[in-house]
Parts: sequence; structure tokens; C-alpha cells
Amino acid sequence: MNTHINPKDGATLIWVPSGTFMMGSNEFEVRQLWRKNEWHEDWFNAQVGGKDWVGELFPHEVEIDGFWVYRDLITIGQYYSFMQDTGHPTPVDKTIHSQLNSAWHDGKPVKGTEYLPLSSASWEDAVAYCDWAGVRLPYEAEWEYAARGPEGRIFPWGNSLDLHDCRCGDTVANKFFGSNEEWRLWLIGSGRDSNGKYPDSSWLGQKVAKVEGPTVVDLYPKDISWCGIRGMAGQVREWCMDWYDPDYYHQSQRKNPRGPEKHGSRPGHAPCRILRGGSWSSPAYTSRGSQRLFYPPDRRDSNDHGFRPVINFSIS
Repeated sequence: MNTHINPKDGATLIWVPSGTFMMGSNEFEVRQLWRKNEWHEDWFNAQVGGKDWVGELFPHEVEIDGFWVYRDLITIGQYYSFMQDTGHPTPVDKTIHSQLNSAWHDGKPVKGTEYLPLSSASWEDAVAYCDWAGVRLPYEAEWEYAARGPEGRIFPWGNSLDLHDCRCGDTVANKFFGSNEEWRLWLIGSGRDSNGKYPDSSWLGQKVAKVEGPTVVDLYPKDISWCGIRGMAGQVREWCMDWYDPDYYHQSQRKNPRGPEKHGSRPGHAPCRILRGGSWSSPAYTSRGSQRLFYPPDRRDSNDHGFRPVINFSIS
């Protein structure tokens, strides 16, 4: 395996060789996967009806030049070094994160969290870190290629899913969720009360999300892609460079696509950037390498948004 160390943040990079793969999904094959895993059809239909998957369901051949990618996600400790060097603010949203539910207290990491993946960064935070470290965010085509490879794997390790293959919501709950409602009841119950607290019966009512959600990647040795990248199916969702446009695949260039020049039109949604990969809190279907996600680029109000940089020039 061809590796390199970025001296700026100590990260290990892995070389992803150039190649061609089929980006996106075939709806028939995805529905087969749904039946195989006994996921509720309403879950799939709601996603398609809401256009969350319409953009994914257009398989097309893409050619990618070789590039270097971080083997692991950016950690809280690495991000704190960036903050100390630049004065960049803590990645928290005070309306969501307090000292009771955050990995950050008084602008510093909670002791013992330094090796956990960062999990509340905005896209703007991620870009600022990349500028400091001399790297950049991946384009979603690069991310999907690194996760699925020339074979077009469904998950980074292959085409089948067992309960403890990656750090997703099903693994944290120690059971497979058949429906969206079952998953939501486990994670948030009936939702926040007037004081912003989740029910005690829910996972978020009992746990500190950014501390007890993501884990060190070594705990999930199966979650590794064809080229040696770790944690792409679970842990945290990963920011990509691209704007989100549900119709982009129909007009994407074949070689090294860079996403649309501007965000797509989605009534009722602010302009969004692409996120890829599943997370510790998300249902297992989002751990698929072709799943497209999106979020406004300036918001930190999450517990599962991180990133993994790339470099696409030669390193001597």
C-alpha cells in the first residue's frame, strides 16, 4: 500500500489509483437490496418521493485520475491543533450543543476525546481546515470511487451487511431497524421538550452524542475500502466539495466530474453541499457507497458531520 504522511497534521494518506467505475445506483438493484435486508418499503418510497434519491438513481460511467486521500477521518485533536494555529472558532452551535452534550468545553476538547472523529463541523469549517493543512475536500465522484472501487461495491467492504460491520445507528442500537419510525424512536423518541431535552427512553436522552457516538476507527476493522481507507461507511458523514443538485448526474462529465457550478433547485431548502457516507446515528442503508446526502454549508448544528481531505498532486 502506497502511503504518505502530511507533516502539517500527522495524517496518513493513501494513494487511490486512477480508474473507471459506475457511479450511482440502479433502482431495481437497490430495491433488491431493500428486500434482502428486510427494510420497510415505505422507507425507500419516502426517500424517492422526497427526491433524496432521485439524483442517485442514474448510473453512469465515470473516470477518475489518481489522488491521495486521508486514510482516516479528521479527529478532534487534529482540529484543535488547527484552531490553536489559526484562532478558528470551536465547531459547536450554542443552540444545540451545551456542556452536557458536547465534546468541547470552554473552547477545548473534553479530555479523552482527542482521537475521536470530529462530528459537528460545517462545510465552511472543513474548507478552512483544508486550507490550513494544504489539502482540499474530495469531490463526490472521488469519494464514491474511493469507497466503491472499480467493482462498484455496495458497501466499502463488499455487497452484504452484518450488524457490526461499521459504526452506524443499527450497530449502536445493537439491532437492525426495519423502518424509519423504529429508528427515530430509538434515536430521539418523541423529540425535544420545551427545555431542549430528549426523552430519557431515547438514545440521545441518555448519551453524549459527540463523545459516545463516533469511536476510534480501529474498533471496526471490516469498514475498510478496496484501497485501504477506513471508516467510510460509518462514524460520521463526510463533507465533499460539490454543491448538491439532484439532477446533476444527468449532465455530469465523464472524466473527473467536479459537481454543478451552483446548487440545484430544491423548494423549501437552502443551498446545500454534498455529504457522503453513513454515521453512528444513521440507519444502515446510508452506509451504502452511492448514497447522496446534503446540508447547508454554514451550519454546525449536527452531531455527525466530519470530513476526510484529499490531495491530487504527486508527493515525492
